[in-house]
Amino acid sequence: MTFALGTAAVAENHVIQAKGVKFDPMFLYIQPGDTVSFERMPSHNVETLDPMVPEGQEKIMSELGDNITVTFDTVGIVSYKCTPHWGNRMGGFIVVGEPENPGEIIDSYMAVTEEQKEYLPARGLLKKLRVDMEKNGMIGAPES
Repeated sequence: MTFALGTAAVAENHVIQAKGVKFDPMFLYIQPGDTVSFERMPSHNVETLDPMVPEGQEKIMSELGDNITVTFDTVGIVSYKCTPHWGNRMGGFIVVGEPENPGEIIDSYMAVTEEQKEYLPARGLLKKLRVDMEKNGMIGAPES
């Protein structure tokens, strides 16, 4: 029992808010076991982009207008969107733990956008994620 309480005390809750047609923050870095609450969602939903979710992580598909809280247990990079505003690129990424080869994960997600056109709005977000992860020291800067 003490172990379970100790583990629960370590987990953090993070908040992502819908602001206009953007999620804030767009990129969130958390640890396995942490939760994320999606708030201020009156005309939005949260849906994971299924081919851009680590194996083992539960997929998300919330109802329009619902504030939700999700636990992330699987190390990796989770991509999500607001379905009604996907054309405006309303989406984001949650980086859970320290994924192995994050640059390769981003490259594989980019390949998905080339193969399946419904994921095309993720391309710009993925480019921004790479820059953000480089800035945070999680990916080496590209060689010139």
